[in-house]
Amino acid sequence: MSEETSTTSTEEEAPADAATAPTERSPVVVALVLALGAFVALLDTTIVGVAMHSFTEYFDVGLVDAQWASTAYLLAMSSVIPATGWAAQRFGATATWIASLSVFLLGSLLCGTAWSLDSLITFRAVQGLGASMLFPLMRIIVVEVAGRAQMGRMMTMMSVPLLVAPVLGPVLGGTLIQEFSWRWVFFLNVPIILTVIVLSARNLPNAKGQMPGRLDLAGLLTMGGGLAATILGLSDLAKGTSPTGTPVLLPIAVGVLLLAVHGVRAVRSKTPGVVDFSLFRDRAFAASTSITLLNNFGLYGVVVLVPLFFQQAGGKGPLGAGAIMVAQGVGTAVAVLLVGRVIDTKSNPRALVLVGLLLVAAGLTTFALADTAEVNVLLLAALFAQGIGLALAAAPVMVTLYHSLPTTSVPAATTANAVSQQLGGAVGTTVIALLLQHYVSSAGGAAAEFGAVFRWALGFVAVTAVPALFLPPGSSKQA
Repeated sequence: MSEETSTTSTEEEAPADAATAPTERSPVVVALVLALGAFVALLDTTIVGVAMHSFTEYFDVGLVDAQWASTAYLLAMSSVIPATGWAAQRFGATATWIASLSVFLLGSLLCGTAWSLDSLITFRAVQGLGASMLFPLMRIIVVEVAGRAQMGRMMTMMSVPLLVAPVLGPVLGGTLIQEFSWRWVFFLNVPIILTVIVLSARNLPNAKGQMPGRLDLAGLLTMGGGLAATILGLSDLAKGTSPTGTPVLLPIAVGVLLLAVHGVRAVRSKTPGVVDFSLFRDRAFAASTSITLLNNFGLYGVVVLVPLFFQQAGGKGPLGAGAIMVAQGVGTAVAVLLVGRVIDTKSNPRALVLVGLLLVAAGLTTFALADTAEVNVLLLAALFAQGIGLALAAAPVMVTLYHSLPTTSVPAATTANAVSQQLGGAVGTTVIALLLQHYVSSAGGAAAEFGAVFRWALGFVAVTAVPALFLPPGSSKQA
């Protein structure tokens, strides 16, 4: 339904209709615009990781201080994500998407002109606020545009940024820093985001859902604040701070308390809060969200461990390790060309996810058993298989999330899933960091030492298969 085709008599019904029927926009064009915006945001995160050493040299600070540039970004993201569903319904998903891109653009410009570490940390927080809603919003818009019929194909395209950016980030970041300076890590975003904003305004619909009431500020404080505090404690733990140290225990305790308060309020309230826990009564949604949370452990086992394996055990530089990871990107591209159409036709989402997890497990097993970090055909084949597996495991879950939910629940479901993804990513990063500290020597680490960590990652993949068994075996029956 077109945005203009509303009359006075149907004015109140138009938003709901617009949310349930596919729009006339080209799904392919919409998918490409959304994927480009999400890709830049995620690419920025991976590139900044490469730039950490440059921050320490330029601002003459230690690595622990420089890492606050990443921590501030992560905390800002976590605090705002729970408001995504409300904002999408109140202002429209596209309007919120463009506003988020604009804030991210402003943050990028400011970061590129930072004159001190404190200013960089502050501007990274601005970037994080802008990036916070991009990933859940792009899924909400996909449902508006594609409806149920083409959702699988579009969601598969949406998985590309998540899987490809960590591969390209180290290569692109290393090149920019080496040839220019760390400032270009941020300036690179500007022309791309400007392009995405223009394309979004021209090609994306802005259908609004049912008009929500006022934003539940208390709910946002308890959920967003609790999530941010917990992630802050986990971040300090991942940096090597003692688990019993105040920088770890205090924020985690505050975070858990705030999240508990939010849960109690949600149970007692007659209306859904910023996160609608009643959605977890739906089996498909609960299984999909559980996979999203647990899959981050296996995901970080692939995108974090593998490059470190080639760098520390194999002696490769960031560019060399990034180039090797292209094999995984090729596997992802192959899967994307096939899996979207399959999901839209007669697929069994449960089988696709299990096959994907099996391929990821096969790749991780190859690395766990490797006695050398020298590049060979077997390791490249393992990366290729992992690329296919990650796409197969991720894309169907984006669709089964909404399998038996009414379209009016899409913003709330997407928000709850995004919160789980953020928490899973933080926990996954922390666990992998702790395992590396325990098993891999600071002098560099041999292939055998990495093997123990790969076996843990393999275990995480196996655990992820449990909720996958509860996914629906067929496509949605919802209109």
